[in-house]
Amino acid sequence: MLVDRRRLRELISEPDTLVPYLNGLTNSQFRVASQMLAGGMLDDMPSKVFWQLFSRLFIADRKAYLGTLLKALATRIENQKAIDADENFLNHVVDDEILSVLSDEMTDVDRKKILLTILPTLRSPEDVNHIFNLLHLREASQWIPYLLQMQNPASAFMLLKALRYVEHDRSLLIRTCHFLMKKGDGHSFNLASIIRLSFALDEVRGIFSLVLQPYQLARIEQNFEVFVQYY
Repeated sequence: MLVDRRRLRELISEPDTLVPYLNGLTNSQFRVASQMLAGGMLDDMPSKVFWQLFSRLFIADRKAYLGTLLKALATRIENQKAIDADENFLNHVVDDEILSVLSDEMTDVDRKKILLTILPTLRSPEDVNHIFNLLHLREASQWIPYLLQMQNPASAFMLLKALRYVEHDRSLLIRTCHFLMKKGDGHSFNLASIIRLSFALDEVRGIFSLVLQPYQLARIEQNFEVFVQYY
């Protein structure tokens, strides 16, 4: 039996009916339905309706539905970025109340998947801070493993800020520099250089092209726009 695309589209706005329908599909049919949902059906829904559906499916079976929902969310974010020049475009694609409530139900794996979907798209440090708070990660030290995976300027800037809260842990600072240097790209190497100089990590050896004065380092850490010039 083929998946009825029209029926599936009709049920999107009726989560309490959609869930039993999806649960009644065979494994192969469910994969097809998931591809349909992630491949465009959820793109133009009003944000509130999307997040109500997100909540219902997540609670029903996060293992089955989270991947599909995050693919759809990533597309919605990119679509919004294309039409919204506002740095705080995240306000238009994320429902703060629903995501905060769902955070109480999340495992660490769930949080990681959501963060790895959202963080790379963010344009401002304020949005990075906001999304961590929504997911109830309020200690800067908790952010570091996620931020290390990112390469967008907003996340890189917040990594530098987060490290200031753990500057007593010199071993962590050195490992962070080495991790960034092993990534091998110019942005990561520049960030490693900034961290090395900011925290006086003379133990970190390498060929760094970025030469900065103390007054520049202070401005880089305090001002995102200045940071971007050197990142």
